[in-house]
Amino acid sequence: MAAIFSLIAGLIGAVFGHVLSEKKSRNDELAKMRLDAYSDFLKAISFLVSARRSGRIQDEISELGALNDAKSRICVCADAGVVEALESFWLQGGTLEKEQEILAYTRLCRMMRQSLGKDDLSLEIRLSDILFRLEPSTFSYRRKVDEG
Repeated sequence: MAAIFSLIAGLIGAVFGHVLSEKKSRNDELAKMRLDAYSDFLKAISFLVSARRSGRIQDEISELGALNDAKSRICVCADAGVVEALESFWLQGGTLEKEQEILAYTRLCRMMRQSLGKDDLSLEIRLSDILFRLEPSTFSYRRKVDEG
């Protein structure tokens, strides 16, 4: 009788361990897919915004395809808060030309960070300045002119 109970307990333990292992594996794959989607989206948006700021207003089909692919993957695998922040950013215009777009993008970046399990950034950290200032605060145009 003890042998049967041991065998049953061992079987239950093995099944339970297998289920937990499968769940962890799925979660790991989902986290990687989410991270890849975030990275691809950030890269595509950065590329398109840089192109617009340099004066190019005609988007390439491949650029738009990469952006839409990343947005689709975010909609499929991201947390609800990230998808809502993406929607807000996109409905604001998605070009990072207006203040409300920049604020929506900053919120999206914060939500992505949070969904990846990172600590919330303090509101004292001016994420918008980090993301959108073209030159660091120590940059000196005067020094650049003096050297030239």
